Amino acid sequence: MTVNNNFTKVTAYITRIKEGEIQLLTMVEEGMEAYGHQVPGGTLELGEELEECLLREVYEEAELTEVKINTYLGEHKYFLAKKNADITRHYFHLTIEDCEDRFTVVVRSQDEDNGWIYHYRWLNLDNTTIPKLGGHLGLGLEKLYKSIFN
Repeated sequence: MTVNNNFTKVTAYITRIKEGEIQLLTMVEEGMEAYGHQVPGGTLELGEELEECLLREVYEEAELTEVKINTYLGEHKYFLAKKNADITRHYFHLTIEDCEDRFTVVVRSQDEDNGWIYHYRWLNLDNTTIPKLGGHLGLGLEKLYKSIFN
């Protein structure tokens, strides 16, 4: 008998304005560079609200606390064969005023990502090209762009 799991995930598009440029915080996971650019996010825990999960994951993965949740950008549902799971991923736009240009975080959590190393940098956004993110992480970027550039 095959058991199908259901997971709810959150994705954080954190932006800032620096020297007149709108920038998106991205990361590359050490040892998983082929996966490409990613953004913070993770899985909802039992009893947790979406926004609670979002802020917890941003702290665990990027050690940022001074973020502001701006906009809920919607959800995307998909099947992840590797985990035999139905995923509902929720996308959020957050902002931060002050943050280092580049930094590295070693994740400290009670989950499988404990000890993973993320290298962060800011990517300049423009209204013509939407950046590519690994996996299903980029599927909310079109709505982010519409909210920023329109």
